[in-house]
Amino acid sequence: MGRQQHTPHSRHPTPPEVTVTRRHHPLHGQRLAVVFGGPTKLVVRLGDGTTMRFPRAWTDADGAPSQHPTESIFSVEALRELVDLVEAVGHRT
Repeated sequence: MGRQQHTPHSRHPTPPEVTVTRRHHPLHGQRLAVVFGGPTKLVVRLGDGTTMRFPRAWTDADGAPSQHPTESIFSVEALRELVDLVEAVGHRT
């Protein structure tokens, strides 16, 4: 199924399988077969046989990712805007 892909833009060949490392992704921790490996994107095969394109950085394709316990999917500014929005909605009558 998955073939090792060598790309001129990638420092590492793509392994035949990768693990999803993106903490907040529904497939986090799952091992998936690689159908195609590019410099920034991978095409992986899901358990039901369908394929999905993934950012290469969301997998362990280039080795184990560094652990960032304070990593968030929201920026501080986005959280401030959300607080402002919730307060504005709460003041409506």
